[in-house]
Amino acid sequence: MFWFYWRRMRLAVLAVGVAVGSVAALVVVAGSLAGADPHQADQPQAVAFSGAQSRRSDLRPADTAPARRALLLMNAAILACQNVPYHGVQMVAWWGPDGSSAYIVGVWHRPGEPALAEGDDDDDGSPGSASRSVPATPSGSGLRSGSGQVPGSGQQPMSPPGHAAAGDHATAGVLSVSPWMLALLRANYLLEYSGTGTASSRPASIVTIRRLDGSLAARYWLDQATALPLRREMFDASGHLVNEGAFIDLRFGLKDAEAVPSVGGQAWAAQPASAGLSSLHRQGWSVPLILAGMTLVAITHTSTRSGSVIDASYSDGLSVVSVFIQRGDLPETIPGWRHTVVRGLVVYSSEPDERSLAWSAMGFVYTVIADAPQETVAQVVAQLPHDREAGLWQRVRRGLERMGSWLNPFG
Repeated sequence: MFWFYWRRMRLAVLAVGVAVGSVAALVVVAGSLAGADPHQADQPQAVAFSGAQSRRSDLRPADTAPARRALLLMNAAILACQNVPYHGVQMVAWWGPDGSSAYIVGVWHRPGEPALAEGDDDDDGSPGSASRSVPATPSGSGLRSGSGQVPGSGQQPMSPPGHAAAGDHATAGVLSVSPWMLALLRANYLLEYSGTGTASSRPASIVTIRRLDGSLAARYWLDQATALPLRREMFDASGHLVNEGAFIDLRFGLKDAEAVPSVGGQAWAAQPASAGLSSLHRQGWSVPLILAGMTLVAITHTSTRSGSVIDASYSDGLSVVSVFIQRGDLPETIPGWRHTVVRGLVVYSSEPDERSLAWSAMGFVYTVIADAPQETVAQVVAQLPHDREAGLWQRVRRGLERMGSWLNPFG
């Protein structure tokens, strides 16, 4: 009898089993999707530079002649940046959906010494006299604040250490290549030789920098005679040109040695990226090792009248961001700065293209000065501390105190 009913019912039992299994599979898939962090793309990569390089190596195409030639050219550019004496004028321009900026910087270089940069006074890009000169930053990109000052604690602005405070801009040599910079480029991008062209009225070899998905990230024009970088273009993920730096006047040699500016002030000595991080973290300083996919490449520290200042420099080999941190709080208004919103966070901005930003959080003032596309800057801002959580608990505490006052007959 059992066999008789089983033969009649087995198809129905099988259909029910398949339906139940399908529903269970859908539940598992939906649960995994719901558990995913919607902001995961904004979180810093929890790997050091060396780990990123080894893990991404399997995504790279086979070694090709254009890739090998690009590497040879970029290594030659490193040697040129170290050994070729020159002086000239560079133009730096940035474009964004909310505005643009352009400025002029004079650059001098003696063999074996860091390049010296001196910026302009005016927003229109006309040359002017700088207030002081400092060695060009190791990033190879021009870092500047739109007002020439960075807000500090106690409502006292401070000039960004390690950068040339030159009137309206704090600048550094935008066209340079260093060994660590090339190492980061190779870890994060694809390099290829793309032919020849001209820049600064000189024959040049073109090296193209692509993201791992093949999209265009940047182009370098390297002087064919010396391998010195003459021009660089940077593109955002949508393929729009967002930055260009180029020599508009270049002369090799330093015959007029007395015209080379001297280094003003006390230079900051960069420390290894990991040096002192644990100590800084124990003291409450938020200095991540990885920020917006960029690696911490240098830390500098100095003492000012308003207290200690930390300058943490991050780079992926192409973009560079400096994060200045000091204890204190910002006032409601800062001359030369305006309020803006980045990823839902209210910060101060000193430029229309929003690459010089500042805010205070949890007893610290954070100032971001970036030579990077706006999307990268937005990720940096979102990943650094803000008073969002603290503000919530402060409101809860005030509500509890108010409720307590209702119960206090003597309140």
